[in-house]
Amino acid sequence: MLRLLGFFDDFGYPGELATGTLADHVRASGEPDEAWIVEYLNAGHHLTHFMEAGVDVLTGEVHRHTSGCSSLVINGSWVWRADFAHCLETYHVPLPAAFTARVRQLRHRMPDLVGADFAPVFEEIVLGFGWATAEPWDMEKVLPPPRTVATCQEFAARSRQERPVGSWGRAPRKPRASGRP
Repeated sequence: MLRLLGFFDDFGYPGELATGTLADHVRASGEPDEAWIVEYLNAGHHLTHFMEAGVDVLTGEVHRHTSGCSSLVINGSWVWRADFAHCLETYHVPLPAAFTARVRQLRHRMPDLVGADFAPVFEEIVLGFGWATAEPWDMEKVLPPPRTVATCQEFAARSRQERPVGSWGRAPRKPRASGRP
């Protein structure tokens, strides 16, 4: 059974993968350890990297996961979109109890992705998403967790930075020498 997080209808997934609209899942508050779970989601292993930009489907605004938002991220047994962390921290969408139990059991630390353990899950993903040309997963591969993305506060601080003071045009030309010999 393919374990999916945050594949909402708003993102255009087929009916068997989608879980309803994002608006239907919005809550006023989230899990007590939601900030840690968001960091866990950000630290996931990228299974795919898509070169596209998206916006928040409810507000239309850019957010820190805008670039490559539909890339697929995994922890070895669960699959989510790269922008699911944004949905969780902004809209406090509910999480499956089995997922939160596993994250807490791991103390909010992303595990290594062990090829032999992940290969059957990869096969389910290939079938579930209809990837007919995917190569088999390398059974010998062990991937440590990747580097995490900026926190929400870091992203906001960078996006609000003002330009440095000074001229943004071309540098002024040097004056021509006056008078020819």
